[in-house]
Amino acid sequence: MLGKCELFVGLICLVGVNYGYMGAMMGQITTCDDGKTGIEIDWDPNDFSVFTCPNRIRFARREVDPVLFEIPDFNARTDQVGHKCVNEKIVYKEVPPLRGDHRPNWPRYGEYLYVPPQRWLHNLEHGTIVLLYHPCTDLEELQKLRHLVTGCLWRHIVTPYNRLSEQRPLALVAWGAKLELNLVDERSIAMAVAFIRKHARVAPEDISRDGIYDHYLMVPARIVSDQADSKICPDFLTVSTTTTPLSNNATIHL
Repeated sequence: MLGKCELFVGLICLVGVNYGYMGAMMGQITTCDDGKTGIEIDWDPNDFSVFTCPNRIRFARREVDPVLFEIPDFNARTDQVGHKCVNEKIVYKEVPPLRGDHRPNWPRYGEYLYVPPQRWLHNLEHGTIVLLYHPCTDLEELQKLRHLVTGCLWRHIVTPYNRLSEQRPLALVAWGAKLELNLVDERSIAMAVAFIRKHARVAPEDISRDGIYDHYLMVPARIVSDQADSKICPDFLTVSTTTTPLSNNATIHL
């Protein structure tokens, strides 16, 4: 029979296998985070600036190269972060953040009026692709990228993010990687599909279970292939294997 000490160590190991770190229990309704109480710490619902375009002047479409960034020497599957309760503020230095501590309860998949990064980072940790857009981005370009993402996988989040640049007001974000765009043309679509296929489900936890947080959820996600997203972008043709140069002197192999 196991002693108390051995049993305790065994439980710690089990938690480590399931979650990759010690911290607040995820996906549970607790006083730490129930997905409804204390959420103002991450975003004041009276702050409309996060999802509105000042003066309603849209950014002009520009023919600028997409830019891919992947954290160097980074293994997304073995990365470890923590959960923080809603009584503790979380601030990120990266724009947008590609990894980091976050709230225990992640958002339900779908499109939001706005969801803060302290929430959608947890989705990234589960292998989600997040579509971010500046509120002033061109609506036609946004719709093209939205159509692509929602047709690629069930595990997606779409939300405005007003810290993106005017030059590249659209971004696809995964755990440890991002692709920033302006025009959603044939080349950008090929790059976006390649990005999603490479990075979706590549994260510390490949978890398809939907979240609890649904504050200002507008359009719930629909299942594409199956709930596990076993087929990524199933309706898109295979992307060519050419090498596409990027504006920051990096290259992406599609």
